[in-house]
Amino acid sequence: MPTMNHTTTTALPARAKSSRDQWFLGGFVILYALIALFSGGYFVYLLNLIGIFALVAIGLTILTGFSGQTSLGHAGFFAIGAYASAIFAQRWGVPFWLAIPLAGAFATVIGALIALPALRLKDLYLAIATLGFGIVTQKVIFEWRTVTGGGGGMQVPMPSLFGMSVADGSRMAWVIAATLAAGTWAAFRLASSRTGRALSMLRESETAAACIGIRVARYKVVAFALSAFYTAVAGGLYANVVRYVNPESFDVNMSIMFLAMIVIGGMGSVRGALLGAAFYVAVPEAFRGFKDAPGLIFGISLMLVVILLPGGLTSLLRARRKAGS
Repeated sequence: MPTMNHTTTTALPARAKSSRDQWFLGGFVILYALIALFSGGYFVYLLNLIGIFALVAIGLTILTGFSGQTSLGHAGFFAIGAYASAIFAQRWGVPFWLAIPLAGAFATVIGALIALPALRLKDLYLAIATLGFGIVTQKVIFEWRTVTGGGGGMQVPMPSLFGMSVADGSRMAWVIAATLAAGTWAAFRLASSRTGRALSMLRESETAAACIGIRVARYKVVAFALSAFYTAVAGGLYANVVRYVNPESFDVNMSIMFLAMIVIGGMGSVRGALLGAAFYVAVPEAFRGFKDAPGLIFGISLMLVVILLPGGLTSLLRARRKAGS
């Protein structure tokens, strides 16, 4: 009786998962683009925030969801991306489409440097260390007045692409949609790659990972660096959307909300990062007309998701897929 090759049995589910990821990404980007095309004003602004925070959530998913390293300092990387891109554009005349990846590269180096002293830290200790990084970053921005403008904040030059202004929310939405599509595709590829599998092994057991030859320190640094890049690029986009940055915007509360997004969406899931970002922006906004309601509703929603859906919003997609199969 013929036997099926092990490679064949594992390749089929991998291809099926890759196909589902591609369909999900394509549907998300198309929906995003259609909303940007047929909407305007404040609604497009909210859409842009979803795209920006989705990039942050993907970056944090790589660090926390894939490799199991908890960070409470990602508002620091977000601030670095926002300020670095603004400084590149304002002081040196660098076009925004180049200033943003340069800011991302700068944050990548900082993320790798931050990872080095944190290599021996885990769980709560790592979270506290990264929390300290976020606080220090905010203080440095506030005190370095000659470069950042201090507490007075900093104006961001009008972004343009090939001589055409993209300061309008609808035009910027296309830039954010393209960046999000590229970032999401790269994250899907990473998750199924050798590096992604190594990061997942770190999450399960660093000791076991080391025993099978995985360089634990190396992959921890890689996770921090990639996460910092995603978050800083999102910060650069945010600066060009709001056109003004202030150190008070990048506080500890922002880092906590970033972490809440991936918990709501589903830890370790790129699709969950997209859903968590949409939830974070859309749910409180739906109750914006009621005094003190947005924060209350978001807090209650967070508790309900954690209690009723431990796997996050992506568990609903998995349940629906199983019901249909």
